[in-house]
Amino acid sequence: MFYIEIYTKKGFKNSHGEHVLSDILGIGVKDITKVEYSPLYVIDGDITSAEAETIASELLSDKIIETYICRSEKQSKGEGGKIGSPFSVIEVWYRKGVTDTVSESVVKAVKDLGILKEIKVKTGHKYYLYGKVSQIVLSDVATKLLANTLVQEYIAQ
Repeated sequence: MFYIEIYTKKGFKNSHGEHVLSDILGIGVKDITKVEYSPLYVIDGDITSAEAETIASELLSDKIIETYICRSEKQSKGEGGKIGSPFSVIEVWYRKGVTDTVSESVVKAVKDLGILKEIKVKTGHKYYLYGKVSQIVLSDVATKLLANTLVQEYIAQ
C-alpha cells in the first residue's frame, strides 16, 4: 500500500487553501492565518515502489507547480496536531461503500500508463491549518466546510 500526498511547490499559489481560508474566516474563525491543501491518494495492490513513483509523478501531480511524497506508510509532512506545533491537520476521506469517481478514473489512468496490475485507489483531502485552535474549532471547520458527513469522514488533529 502506498500513500501519496501532492504538495504545491514553494513560490506557487495554493489556491484551494486560500479559498478554504476565506471560507473559514467567513464562519467567524479568526485564529487560523493560513491553509495549505493537499490531495491524497492511497494505492493498494501489488505494485512496486517504482510503479508508485511513476503514478505519482506522471499521473497525479503537475511537474511544474506540484511535488509529491510517496510512502509505503501513512505519514504527515510535519508535526501537526501535536502540542506546540504550528499547524493542525484535517483529513477528509469518503466513507467505505461510497462511490469515489476520482479513484475510478485513477485506476483507469494507471492502466493507460501501462501498469496492468489490479489496484484499488482511495482519494482524500488534507488541510494544514496554521494557527492555534481547539479541537472543537477544528471539528466545527471540518463539519461546516470541509466534509459532507453523510458520505465522508474526517480526522482532525
